[in-house]
Amino acid sequence: MRERHTMATFAKFHLDAHPDASREVLHSTLAQQGYRYTWENPQQGLAEKGSKVKAMLLGAFAMHYRYALKLDANPDGSHTVSLLLNSTGVSGGALGIAKVRTQLDELYGVLRQAYTATGTLRNSEVG
Repeated sequence: MRERHTMATFAKFHLDAHPDASREVLHSTLAQQGYRYTWENPQQGLAEKGSKVKAMLLGAFAMHYRYALKLDANPDGSHTVSLLLNSTGVSGGALGIAKVRTQLDELYGVLRQAYTATGTLRNSEVG
């Protein structure tokens, strides 16, 4: 079985919008995908889906997705929203690792569409 062409560890979106507006798009898109999110401060947060305990007990059968969220200001007045791999998926073995990375790749696509729809997306990358 062939792996997908990309197994993402990060997704970045360079945006022309106020950070609050970009955060709101991020929140609504993540919520639609079943994610909970918390912010440590205005620039750093965490998005989670699933149960860590169930993932530890059941491995790949009960996934726990966890991604770091970052908002960074750029010198030109724009900013970058980043999702970074924060959980390896190791408790689910090789299948779990692939699922966590594939899920980030899928979130990239959904968020790219959401930011494109607002007209604020300059560019984006996943890798």
